[in-house]
Parts: sequence; structure tokens; C-alpha cells
Amino acid sequence: MTRARPPAEYVEIADGVWGLTVGQGMLSSNVYFIRDDSRWAVVDAGWPGQQDTIAAAADDLFGPDARPAAILLTHLHADHAGSTRELARRWNVPVLVHPDELPMAPGKYLPRYSNPLDRWLIGPLVRLLPARLYARVDVGDLSAVVESLDPAAAPAGLAQWAVVPTPGHTPGHVAYHRPSDGVVLTGDAVLTIAVNSITGMMRHRAELNGPPRYTTWNSTLAARSIDRLAALEPTVIAPGHGRPWTVDTAAALRAFAQRIGTPPTRRFAGLIGPVDYTAPVRYRPGPVLYRKLQPVGWLLTALGLSPRYAVVLEVPGRQTGVIHRTNLVRVSRDGADYLVSLAGESEWVRNVRAANGQVVVGGRIRRAATLAEVPDADRPEIIRAYLSRAGRTGRSWGSHAEARHYFGVAAEPGPDELRRAARRYPVFEIHYRGQHREP
Repeated sequence: MTRARPPAEYVEIADGVWGLTVGQGMLSSNVYFIRDDSRWAVVDAGWPGQQDTIAAAADDLFGPDARPAAILLTHLHADHAGSTRELARRWNVPVLVHPDELPMAPGKYLPRYSNPLDRWLIGPLVRLLPARLYARVDVGDLSAVVESLDPAAAPAGLAQWAVVPTPGHTPGHVAYHRPSDGVVLTGDAVLTIAVNSITGMMRHRAELNGPPRYTTWNSTLAARSIDRLAALEPTVIAPGHGRPWTVDTAAALRAFAQRIGTPPTRRFAGLIGPVDYTAPVRYRPGPVLYRKLQPVGWLLTALGLSPRYAVVLEVPGRQTGVIHRTNLVRVSRDGADYLVSLAGESEWVRNVRAANGQVVVGGRIRRAATLAEVPDADRPEIIRAYLSRAGRTGRSWGSHAEARHYFGVAAEPGPDELRRAARRYPVFEIHYRGQHREP
């Protein structure tokens, strides 16, 4: 007895573009079929087990013997790549992802690619496993089927379409854009359903949204990617979750991009989220709340309740002479101590220069010191020491998070990567006057 194929309820959302929703309720996701003259491709592959539904839709649209030019993935999360392996084998076609997404293909937990859900749930569960099982953690290995796409070329030879890198939700997330009529397949970079509120998800409220915060790798990059998509002036948004958006699309996306310019997660960065210091500008001020809570850090450090590498820098203001205090991390390398300015040409850096380096550096004990600025060429290894302080390794989440958000580099950066970043981060060596450094 031949088992009946599942129904393929797809809809045409633009000329040569069809959408198919697979899964139910809050767990549903969208698969798209795009045609370009005689070629066609599948964009995303839903959850695991959806291959028959997707193949049935393809048979209806293009004929039972037709094969796509490729399977194009926006990213490698399970709700978008779940049926990839089975479809790739069925059709014997390549699966293409952005090069920055390839490290996720084995499906293993990678701290440098982690999102909040990984850090608070998946990561702790993985660490509970015996060491011999840790290396075998596998949530779906796609290494044998995925290949790197060229972001600058037409995907799978579909000449009317372009790849738009939209990192943030994942490091290698992409959207697919047809410039001729403004259709954009946004994956999870922009959604049309309220995924960041419980009530919105329960009611399936239709609204423009960014990716789910709890599964997003870098919220700052995700916001920049929304700006990039808004600049395309799209006429149709075909999202990874939710219905296509076709009414006043460009204006609605512009307004949404402006509205999230200062989301709560950025206002509270440094308290419940990371401070992003990677912008290539001379000064990168910390969030207002982060600055207002500086006195708490001074008190904890004075009481000896902060980590041993935490210090308070005291330096007179260059205009008023009033003492300014800043919480900093003291980096030790080869018997010397250093201070690194994550904010670039910050206020404390300018004040130190104006004071000719004459400062007080305090933990539980305050000590007079002279700060000597370190040349650019000598900074990379000091920054490496910053990332590996307190016995951290490249595998630790703290090292990954600080490398990514503070310096814009990998957790175990190479010399060239550190050299490029180091120019933006002033470093000072601490010379204690008349006393040895604090143990």
C-alpha cells in the first residue's frame, strides 16, 4: 500500500515566488520556492521530518522529475535547515550557506556561536555530560551536504536574485533579494509575527519584528542588518516566520528600523547584556545605566568584593581638576600590569594624558602610579592577555563574549586579527611609585 503524500498548501506571494508553511502554530516556519527563467531553488527546509511536504509542493510546482538548482539556506537553525539532509539526498543538489555559517554545520555546541538559549540551557546541559560524550554532542550534522555560497554572486545561478548578508541572528545569516521588484526573503532577520513577547506569540499578532532575542547570537549586528534591509526599500517581505508583508512595506520597515534604534537590551547593556565596543570610531561610550552604576563598582572594589583583577582608576579631570574614578580591568603579562581602554579615546584616556600619567590605582589598597602609553605594535598580546585573564581558555563563554563584543575578534584571534583591532584600544602600562604592585 502506497502511503499518501502530505498536502502541499503553498501560495504565490509574487511572480515566480511561492511560500509554504510547514509545522503547526508557534513551531511553524516558512519554506520558499523561487524561479528564475528555467532555474529554480528552494529557500530553507523547515523542521526535521518536513521533507515529504516540501518535495510534494516542488512536484506540484515544477513537475515530479524536476530538480532545484540548489537548496539555499538563510541560516542553520533547526527550524530552517531541519529537512536539508533528506532533501539534498533526494534531489542530489548542493546546499548553500554563507561561509560564516559553515562552522555550525556539524551541529555541535560552539561557545563562540552561542545565543542566550545556548548559554543558559544548552551549554550547561552539555557541560554536565561526561568528557568522552562531550565531543559527540550532535544535533544534526550537515557537514557532508552544505557548501559555501559566494555572497557577491547570484545564488545558484539565479541571475535575478542577490545575496544580502544579514548577520546577527547567526554569524552567517543571509537574506535573498530580487532587486527588479523588491521581493526580500528575510529568514529570521525580519519577521512579521511578535516573537519577542509571550502574548504576541500566543495571539499570533502580525507585526514587524527582529529575530527572537533568546536565540540571537549578536543583537547589535541583528539591528544593523534590519537597517540594511530597510535600505533596500522592499515591496514584499517574505519572512521565516509569519505571513508575507505587502502593504506599505518599505515605509513600515523603515519605521521599525528607527524604532529599534535604542531597544531595551541596548539601554541595559553592561548590566543584563554585553556592551558593544566594536564600532570602528575614536570613542565608544558605554550605556547610560552602565555609567550610572560605576559607584557600585567602586564600592565593591574598595571592599575587596570584586575580582582581583578589578581596579579603580583615579585621575584628575583635565578641565576641572576634580578626581574622576573609573572601574577597569588590570591585565598582567610578563610581570607587568596594564590598563586597556575598551571605549577607545575615552574620557579617562584623555585625562590620563593631560595628567602626564600621574594617577592612583586602587583595589583594596590605593597606590600612586604613573601610566605609560603602549605603542600600537605592542598592544595585541596585551589584549590577548585581557581575554585569557583568570585562567580563561578560548573555549570559555566569557572569553568568547568579550572577544566578540569588546574587540570584534574570535575568541582565539590570530596575530593579524589582533593587530587590526589593537589600533582602536589605547593601552597603558602601570608603573607603581615607591611600592610593588598589589598581589
